[in-house]
Amino acid sequence: MTLPNQFMHVTNMWKFSGRVMYKAILLVVCWCGVAPCFGIDLGLRDPLRQLDAVPVMPAGQMFDGSPSIAICTDNAKTELTLLDVVSAALCHNPKTREAWVNVKVQAAQVGLSKAAYLPTLTGTGQAAKDRSTNHGTPSAPFYVQSDSSYQNAALTLNWVLYDFGARSANVSYAKSLLASALAGQDSTLQAVFANTVKDYYAALVAQKNAQSTQDIEADTQRVFDAAVIRVRHGVAAISDQLQAQTAYSQAKFNRSKAEGDWQSALGQLAIDIGQKPNAGIHLAETNTPVLPDTAFVRSVVELLQSAQERHPSLVAARADLAAAQANEKMIRAQGRPTISFVGKYNYNNQPQSSGAGQQYYGETSRDRSIGIQINIPFFEGFTRTYQIRGAQAQIEGKEASLTDAELQVASGVWTSYQTLRVDTDNLRTSQEILDSAKAAFEAAQARYTKGVTGILELITTQTALANAQQQRIAALAGWQNAKIQLAASIGTLNLSVLH
Repeated sequence: MTLPNQFMHVTNMWKFSGRVMYKAILLVVCWCGVAPCFGIDLGLRDPLRQLDAVPVMPAGQMFDGSPSIAICTDNAKTELTLLDVVSAALCHNPKTREAWVNVKVQAAQVGLSKAAYLPTLTGTGQAAKDRSTNHGTPSAPFYVQSDSSYQNAALTLNWVLYDFGARSANVSYAKSLLASALAGQDSTLQAVFANTVKDYYAALVAQKNAQSTQDIEADTQRVFDAAVIRVRHGVAAISDQLQAQTAYSQAKFNRSKAEGDWQSALGQLAIDIGQKPNAGIHLAETNTPVLPDTAFVRSVVELLQSAQERHPSLVAARADLAAAQANEKMIRAQGRPTISFVGKYNYNNQPQSSGAGQQYYGETSRDRSIGIQINIPFFEGFTRTYQIRGAQAQIEGKEASLTDAELQVASGVWTSYQTLRVDTDNLRTSQEILDSAKAAFEAAQARYTKGVTGILELITTQTALANAQQQRIAALAGWQNAKIQLAASIGTLNLSVLH
């Protein structure tokens, strides 16, 4: 094989041999042990204290000053009140935890944006074992062998002193997103709160309906028994017994269906509080006044104004708009110059050679430098221009979203207010209907026993009484639910409205 006239360099290197690897591991162990002493530990939870804005629990703001915070424990209760159910939903519903985690993410982003004001210090190091041999062609023979161990290390400091507002805009952007996340969490809590209340009253209505159908079944059985006796004594036609039997069978059918609806409603409520549908929860009986106090209902103008100021969805929409505006400023500022303070220290003791065929000799070099560095982006291929145009379009979109959210909130308040007003009127009417139906049934029952009237009148009044009872139950629960839904549409839901 013919060798070229130029020198041929053959190098065999073994880096990080057993001894060198030991030094490297020792260096890492020392760093992990010493770094926390200087406050550089990456495991620090919150060195810039940005997580203070995060509630200590998924529904922390809902429990401020409320003794029901104990509901967040796993203490089992045999019968649940509305307060118990709502508290459990706020603590254990997955949606509330997801919103809480999102707040923690955004709080960390605020810390990240503020960290840009601090200097960065980067260190690099190397320990190596180098073994090399060099030899020349027969026309110029030489043979040089080097077997050395060397190290090099460097520290680099970079501190941005001025950037024409890029970092401050980034901080404003992160803070706006955090405000949006907090408002979004509040909105999620309000939605879970309102939905749980709705399902609670649906389950309560189903429970009372099941109890009512049991009473109705007992009444129809007594009517049926009375009809049998009258037919047996020859004072009534067989048609009375058949009609009474039909009504009794219908009552049993309604009772079975009501009990099935009750179990379905309880299963949905169990899901709301983070349990399985077959958890077997029970609702405590509530003593609702005949005519609840309605003095809290203000004018719709006041309610609309309050909703525009406090509703969490509007707070979130305004924060999103502020974030979009800060993002546009940040993108503009990123295209401007930056002024940084830089420093560097470098150490190297790798052996050097003065030329081909010369022996290697030890050399140690140290390099130190400090200075001011200016970065000026003269031309970026128009990318900055289109980034700014995109950011401006996002601002326009957020403005439209805010307007839409304002209209949606106003619509929700108006609808909830009208629903509550109607339910308040129906509450009085349902009591009047129930009282009248009870009196009619009692009169018909007495008349039938005396043989003054027929079975048809008795069954008709009995059916009217059953309908009136269910209507009254629905009216009471509907009014209570409408009150909660109105508070939800305004954005003022908290546990105090349940007391």
